[in-house]
Amino acid sequence: MLDLGAVAASENIIKGFEGHAYEVINVPMTWSEAEEHAKQKLGTLAKIDSLQENVFLQSLMSQITTVAQDGGGAKYFWLGGSDTVLEGNWQWVDGTQIDSLSITNRALWGQGPGFETGLSEPDNFMGNQDCLAMGLETWPKGAETLSALGAAGQWNDISCSNKLSFVIEYDVTASFTDGLLQVKHLTAGDKKYSASFQLTSRAADERCWSLSACFKLTVADETILPTTSTSNYFSDNVLKITKFEYMGKVYELDLKLIDSENLIFELTHANLTSSIQTFPSESWITATPDSVGMDAAKLQQAIDYAFNDVMVDGKLMPQNTQGLVIIRHGAIVAEKYASGSAKDSIATSWSTAKSFTSALMGIAIDKGYVSSEYVPAAEFITEWAGDDRKNMTIKNLLQMSSGLIEGGTSSYGDGTIMYIGLEDEEGVSDPNRPVDNVLYSIDRAIDPNRAPWLGATYSWSYQNADSQLLGEIIERATNTSIYEFAQDVLFNKLGINAGWWTDEFENYMAYCCLDMTTRNFARFGLLYAREGKWNAEQIVSQEWVVNSTARSVWLSDSIPYGYGYQWWADDSSDWFFSVGSRMNNIYIHPGLDIVVVRNSSLELIGEGKSRANEAYHDTEFPARWNHHEFFQPIIDSTKP
Repeated sequence: MLDLGAVAASENIIKGFEGHAYEVINVPMTWSEAEEHAKQKLGTLAKIDSLQENVFLQSLMSQITTVAQDGGGAKYFWLGGSDTVLEGNWQWVDGTQIDSLSITNRALWGQGPGFETGLSEPDNFMGNQDCLAMGLETWPKGAETLSALGAAGQWNDISCSNKLSFVIEYDVTASFTDGLLQVKHLTAGDKKYSASFQLTSRAADERCWSLSACFKLTVADETILPTTSTSNYFSDNVLKITKFEYMGKVYELDLKLIDSENLIFELTHANLTSSIQTFPSESWITATPDSVGMDAAKLQQAIDYAFNDVMVDGKLMPQNTQGLVIIRHGAIVAEKYASGSAKDSIATSWSTAKSFTSALMGIAIDKGYVSSEYVPAAEFITEWAGDDRKNMTIKNLLQMSSGLIEGGTSSYGDGTIMYIGLEDEEGVSDPNRPVDNVLYSIDRAIDPNRAPWLGATYSWSYQNADSQLLGEIIERATNTSIYEFAQDVLFNKLGINAGWWTDEFENYMAYCCLDMTTRNFARFGLLYAREGKWNAEQIVSQEWVVNSTARSVWLSDSIPYGYGYQWWADDSSDWFFSVGSRMNNIYIHPGLDIVVVRNSSLELIGEGKSRANEAYHDTEFPARWNHHEFFQPIIDSTKP
């Protein structure tokens, strides 16, 4: 028999996330027992509403050791979902349908072929797997990643008779409906309450002299709901509400008690606060690391890595970082600029512009200008219609797998030729011999050893010309310049003020040279952290964001990341990044809702944003840079 006394006596971990409290119950129970225990405590088994919540729970439960033998012998914990009422009709405990694609386009269910069934999860193995659990390791236990049926953080259907640990979720949010402010949990002294406040006004009640809003406390019942570090509380005559969702935005509120006899509260403070629903308006909000669940000391490690001189060959050398901004939950958590630079200083993208071009291709497909990335590029690059290049797809260009010969002999490949000019006899690009970037990119010959459409087994070859042609396809498809298209469908919607450079022949350089502030690069990063959504508008489709940032091209066993559609993807599949020369980079971890931008020092030489005016970017490399050494401390800062 289940020993509820043992459950009550255990010291359970309780954490807050997005206005909800989560209690870890480490006394193994069947799914039905766990559901009943959660009800008795006025909560429910955890329901997943976002990718970020899924990752939060995976981290919260990372030390759990309960095992499901019919789940490949791996470690699991219960979630609040089942198909016990009707086989295949998966529902959360509140009766709503489980639709993983409405949560994220990333794979939440295990994706490997189910054991002996050939199906991915949920596979109802042996006909009795009706309850939902999250795996905390690959399954079957010990399986290699490529042969696994599922991975840590993914869902599996298993038998409800398994005895597992679980999470109880408590709704401790504050909400406003029909003039009634309901605060489901607040602390006052050593007591906890659920309270209701009726909106009032000066016209209705002379005790309210506020020009904003006043509320009268009408109900206050003691509650047993748990308290977290982010709970609402009443102290010094002020009720602080930490998470208040209203019309799609999340605020923090202060309600000051102005009439203790009649319990009238005045709204004195209402500001946007950090949340997985928060986006910047004209400006960004800021937050302390602690308030968004980050360790300030570990963040400082990353800041020091970016700015402190490093020893190279016995000499202290500068990292040449101009700007660094770290975003979590839509708020700036840390920000630093080199001497002489500030938040309004212009930085440049170099090849990070390729990721913008990828986004614009996705939007062009979403809007029907281009039918798919699988169509031949020759539908738009008609110069190829009469030769073998007609077999190349837009996807080949996106993946840097065009199968065309790269020009240039320097370590920069075709980059210096396209940005500066043709090489002289010694292999040095000559600014007096500029090239038309579009014609140069189109006129490349076929490399049969790298052409995937000719059967080449390894086709990846990083070429700026491939990206330039993506821009040309967008321009021919939309009948406008890539810059004008970007202004209309991307920059204006995100509040980005940007300049995009042209070559000496007035072609926008789709492979590089977007100028904007470090904060504006972060806006683009946040769009991708939120799977293409900005406030209530889907700017880029979820499917495109997920597919384009996933590793679809393997590079080498010695390189811990791969390539997608003009993005780099870490081997963990948890995060991805754009890379510009001199390490003008954007790092994005969607599950942790983190965006980090690092820009190099920049001096703009000459006038305007065209190479025709002999203007150019003068930037400096960091003395040493390793993506994992820089970004891992930021990831680790979120761990308990």
